[in-house]
Amino acid sequence: MERQLEKHLGSPDDIPRELEDFIQAVDKSYTQADEDRELLERSLELTSEELVERNERLRDELARRRESEKKLLEAKKQAEEAKEQAEEAKERAEKMVQLKNAFLANMSHEIRTPLTSILGFAGAIGDEVEALKKQFGEADFSQLTYFSRLIEKGGTRLLETLEGVLNLSKLESGQMELSSAPVDLSGQASQVAQEFRAKANEKELELKIQKDKTPLEAWADEGGVQIVLQNLISNAIKYTEPGGEVCVRSYRQNGSAVIEVEDTGIGMKPEAAEDLFEPFRQASKGMSRKYEGTGVGLAVTQKAIEQMDGSIEVETQKGEGSCFALRLPLTEEKPAPA
Repeated sequence: MERQLEKHLGSPDDIPRELEDFIQAVDKSYTQADEDRELLERSLELTSEELVERNERLRDELARRRESEKKLLEAKKQAEEAKEQAEEAKERAEKMVQLKNAFLANMSHEIRTPLTSILGFAGAIGDEVEALKKQFGEADFSQLTYFSRLIEKGGTRLLETLEGVLNLSKLESGQMELSSAPVDLSGQASQVAQEFRAKANEKELELKIQKDKTPLEAWADEGGVQIVLQNLISNAIKYTEPGGEVCVRSYRQNGSAVIEVEDTGIGMKPEAAEDLFEPFRQASKGMSRKYEGTGVGLAVTQKAIEQMDGSIEVETQKGEGSCFALRLPLTEEKPAPA
């Protein structure tokens, strides 16, 4: 029996050694457990620091977003205020334009009435002087004749200025409504050109009229066409030196009725022509300018043409002259306006 126990448990001398090995194994296990615990604690500490750091980053990002939202709200508020101010400024500007147009219309009327009387009396003085010349023969009435002509010339210039300003004011404010009806443009061009023949002859200019034999009918307003032609022909004569030529021609082209007013006058640089149709613009400026005028004629011309569904173009070259081309829809190409 004892031998069987010895065989199973080993020799009694071996027991202390086995216990020592067992104790060492246990100690090693404890040591490993301590190391694992320390490693776990360090991992937990690192994880906690990362969480704190990430939390701080999120907090900073949230703060930045809130600041951005605040700035966006402020910008939106400022934009809305700016929009309101712009709308108010627009309304004030529109009211000022209306007041300006009303003022110009009233002032033009108030000044034109006595000016018409002045012109009438200036003409009457001229007639009386001519009658006195016939009656007294040798008497010298040249000064009276000269003065009456100065009065008439100055009054005419002022009246033309007022007419231009008044027409521009009416067109801008919608007080001048141009109708659309069949108008013989060739006939109108010839008629208006003939009205300026005396003025052209006085300046020693050749005034030519070129037109088709058949009527050139376009949808337009007869009064509006006359205003446009008067402005264009008057300008052509004004800016052409003695010995030059002014030509008024009318023809068909690509479904449009075309009237051209061409001169051999002073012309201008092509880039200067871009501002010609702006109110109160002229190629020459200031008190030293050579040619009279306020610069409203072409502005009136363009607005009148636009109201008649037409267009106007200009070709010019400094020292060679200018050509203004007015285009209006032909009655044969376009049905009557509703």
